[in-house]
Amino acid sequence: MRWVNATGETSYLNGGLGVLRFDPDHEGLRLGRAFLASRFRMTDIVTLHLVIDSYGDHDRNPVDLSECWAEIRPFPTSALRWRARIGAFHMPISLENRGPGWSDVYTITPSALNSWIGEEFRTIGAEVEARWLGASSEYLGDIALVAAVYGWNEAAGSLLANGGFSLTDRPSLLFGDLGQPSTSFYHEIDHRPGYYSGLIWRHHDRLEIRALRYDNRADPFAASAAGAAWRTRFSSLGARWEPTAHWTVLAQYLTGDTASDVYWGGYSPIRMTYRTVFALASLEAGRERFSARFDHFETHQSNFVEEQPANESGHAGTLAWTHEFGEHWQAVAEWIHAWSRFPPRAEYGQPVELPQTETQIAVRYRFHDIL
Repeated sequence: MRWVNATGETSYLNGGLGVLRFDPDHEGLRLGRAFLASRFRMTDIVTLHLVIDSYGDHDRNPVDLSECWAEIRPFPTSALRWRARIGAFHMPISLENRGPGWSDVYTITPSALNSWIGEEFRTIGAEVEARWLGASSEYLGDIALVAAVYGWNEAAGSLLANGGFSLTDRPSLLFGDLGQPSTSFYHEIDHRPGYYSGLIWRHHDRLEIRALRYDNRADPFAASAAGAAWRTRFSSLGARWEPTAHWTVLAQYLTGDTASDVYWGGYSPIRMTYRTVFALASLEAGRERFSARFDHFETHQSNFVEEQPANESGHAGTLAWTHEFGEHWQAVAEWIHAWSRFPPRAEYGQPVELPQTETQIAVRYRFHDIL
């Protein structure tokens, strides 16, 4: 459960152009999230993972699936470990969302980078990972190569092109909508599979590097009753460094482009580039955790109909404090101040440059910890 105080314009989730999850018309006591993250051991090498979510908002389905996949881990015969995932799941990109159900372990609200990943992306397909364990060669670390093939994600990029980046812990669900007017993402439009590939390196349990290249290979001229296809590509590079047992430092950068050549209602095709970066520092001391993060994000349209393009630029600062009462109860307080410049706000009588502040106090109950 959350207590929320918010300033600024109406949230994009409620039909406005604000960049945060909540707004002055949706504050007070709210349901932040209720979810069930389950693992079912099917055989010695096959495990079924299921994440069921509810956010208590105006989604089409009050309860919906967030992830559902089967994991296959063959018996090891050497220092090389193989793993495969088949179904619907998050790609291995986030350094923040390491908790059960892809939850953020440092703050309530993830960065703009990982907010966007949660909103528009879900791998619906198959992923294979090959991990070399350095312990076999007296090296305290490991290296993994990962690759995936997927479909049903041609709409990825549309939300970013229409409204820019946001900061929210409200990701999309597999069969529901996201915000008002409703937006859904997981449709097969052009029958062309996409892919991603990446590298994960862990060194002495103190340093982790993640690099990933994503390309949904969508046909930008394709469209169906579900909407238009967006050719979306990006590269991401991130690092997690733990210099001591109490300190964690994260940094991640993402840059890419998206395009759609479908004409809708007289509007021209869109070409857009984007980039975002964040840095986070977190201190864990006993039952307390203190975290601070800075975000920067921007988009740029290279062709447009309006007098000025819908380019966005912005930044945000986040402070969070977490207290563990015990095995089951946790309290989190978070403060976010975001500033963004987005020219389309002028068409609705809103200021182009918009500062927003959101304060949340969350109380969480965990009836079982799957980690």
